[in-house]
Amino acid sequence: MNNKELFIDGFLDRISREFLQVSDPKKNKDLAFEIFSISAVLDKPFQEVFDNVIIKDKSGKRSGSKDGGIDGIYFRDLGDYYEMLVFQCKNVPGLKDNEINKFRNDVREIFSEGNRIGKKNIEDLEAFINEYKSISLSGKYIEIKCYFIYNGNNIDKDYGNNEPTYNLYHNPAIDYYIYDSNWVYDKVRSVAKPHRKTIEFTFKPQNSNFSLLDHQALYTFSISNTRAANFRVLALDICELMQKEININGSFDTLFEENIRQYLGTSKFRANREMNKTLNSENSVLFPFLNNGITIIAEKITVPKSAQDGQYYLPVVNPQIVNGLQTSRVLYDLYKIDPSKLKEVYVNIRVYETTEPSLVEKITDATNTQTPITYKDKISNKDFKEFAKTVFFNKGIVYITKRGEGFNSSSQKNIRNQIDSETVLKFWYATFYEEPETAKNSIARVLQDIYDAATSENNPLKILFDGNIDSPIYKQFIAVYQIYHLIQICKHKMVEDNKTYLMRYEHLLS
Repeated sequence: MNNKELFIDGFLDRISREFLQVSDPKKNKDLAFEIFSISAVLDKPFQEVFDNVIIKDKSGKRSGSKDGGIDGIYFRDLGDYYEMLVFQCKNVPGLKDNEINKFRNDVREIFSEGNRIGKKNIEDLEAFINEYKSISLSGKYIEIKCYFIYNGNNIDKDYGNNEPTYNLYHNPAIDYYIYDSNWVYDKVRSVAKPHRKTIEFTFKPQNSNFSLLDHQALYTFSISNTRAANFRVLALDICELMQKEININGSFDTLFEENIRQYLGTSKFRANREMNKTLNSENSVLFPFLNNGITIIAEKITVPKSAQDGQYYLPVVNPQIVNGLQTSRVLYDLYKIDPSKLKEVYVNIRVYETTEPSLVEKITDATNTQTPITYKDKISNKDFKEFAKTVFFNKGIVYITKRGEGFNSSSQKNIRNQIDSETVLKFWYATFYEEPETAKNSIARVLQDIYDAATSENNPLKILFDGNIDSPIYKQFIAVYQIYHLIQICKHKMVEDNKTYLMRYEHLLS
């Protein structure tokens, strides 16, 4: 038993809403499958696939009537030569020989043979044909790869022709691939969980100005397999790191993946407001005395043996800010307004080289001391939360897991509803776990039990909260949300009915 239908159908529903092409729901679902399956192959965002890969007519719509039997084309520049990935995607459970043969022949006739037979109804391919010809004229070799993707199973007792057809036509040796829904589902893991591109950054630790005899800029040590470096940098270094994250990964959110909170802003969170006030005052030079600094986990750090031209450099690979999100965001917000205000501002930095999850969690817990850490914070980064977010998001619901996340406007774009994870977990505990009294009286106990389930190997609930994509918990969460939503509707109706009753009662008394 797995969650294939839950995730794939959820993605198709979501993509159908976001890329509405026609009034026919089935046709929109078919287009959604094209976008989804091609995204899985290319590992690219849905929007980019729709904009640059899907075959569309001159009005920008996916009509499908003049595409030559091809759903998408992507040219991959590999330096000495190009790959041309050609797609046909069928949102159907069965494989058909004639469809596979037609696709293969269409690609060969239109591109390899230059459409010598004068194939009609290929106007929507014009831009791709021109690009193919342009690359060919440049003298670069083009290797064509064909992908036939369908929403069925290669082995299916109800579609006995699937397996022999797959075995006959799937042949990577000649660049012809047939992928079924199981292959697509395996790719959901990478689609559902954010994939961060590698970040390489070099910090510039500032020399000590304490002693004229010793300008040492950092101190380092190691315990077991973990190495640590402590130093002071200009606040501009942190802002440049955040900007680099945006440039490479499209957002600085991936820099804070391991952080247990979201940005809380300056209007409602006093500590951030005071921080911003200090940075905009003559006391900004005192910032490293007034601030706890920033703690970073990195996959690799390279400790310099000596200074270079009087300056130390500390390269890091894939840094993650696990403590200091509020500091980083306040600095960056000011940097975007007026970078000159940060020229003389310094920040204390601690960098640890480790990929051990348990140590990362210990460091995160120990360094987040400005505000109390709750069990809600502790479970906010567990793997099951990421898949739960995806399931809810596909249904048009923001599933809020971190403090401050509900105020993030970007997370609410095009979303109808939102719900706090605490509410879902509380209702789950009362219904599926059958502990309504505990759920009602102690949310702290509920969250502690779920944290234990996610972290302890011997916990009986481990199978639900271990972060496996096939856990039954995601379907249970959706059921819980539906119960909660129904209760809210009933409560609202009761309030409205009471208002109506009171108005009638007052009318009788008047």
